[in-house]
Amino acid sequence: MADNLSANVRWHWETVLRLLRMTPVWVLLVPAAGALVIYWLNTLPRIAPYLDKEHAELISPIILGVGFVFAIGLATRRPEPYFDWLALFALALLLRELHFRGTNTGFYIALPLLIFWASHARDRLEPFISNKTIVTLLMSVLWTYFISKTFDRHLWDGLMVGSMSRDLFEENLEILGHTLFDALVVVSAFVDGTLASLPPHGKAS
Repeated sequence: MADNLSANVRWHWETVLRLLRMTPVWVLLVPAAGALVIYWLNTLPRIAPYLDKEHAELISPIILGVGFVFAIGLATRRPEPYFDWLALFALALLLRELHFRGTNTGFYIALPLLIFWASHARDRLEPFISNKTIVTLLMSVLWTYFISKTFDRHLWDGLMVGSMSRDLFEENLEILGHTLFDALVVVSAFVDGTLASLPPHGKAS
């Protein structure tokens, strides 16, 4: 049992290292660049009113809904398990965004489970999990969501001056995350999944 546990830990750690090696360092700057754009747009009198929480909570699920519908369509038409995973990821994001009772907690349970399964079944997710563009977009989505939640946790309140607020950045960074997710779905649609039908590492059975 101890050997199995050790093997599982090594497997998942290898997944983490593999994804990190494939992720460009500039992904760390994506939320910062988004925050700078939000700050600049907030200085424009004609645009600033549309950046508030009320408008963001209307626009955000619409943008994510587009990706969700597209992901569901791909999952029904493409046989690769990756698209089922992508559709479930989209569903978890959408339910959280719709703010039904319990969905926020459910999202934080579902996300680690989805990531854990993706690592456990990484050979079944080929060739998508080896595609640098897909990995870059996925890591950008996760990192942008993470940074958006730091605003929700009041970590940046000391920098909020004038017309700035934590809601301004949290809500609009989530919109950026949803837009990146839509891009992830679109890019995934153009990846040849032929290798997914091969045995792990392309070895013949």
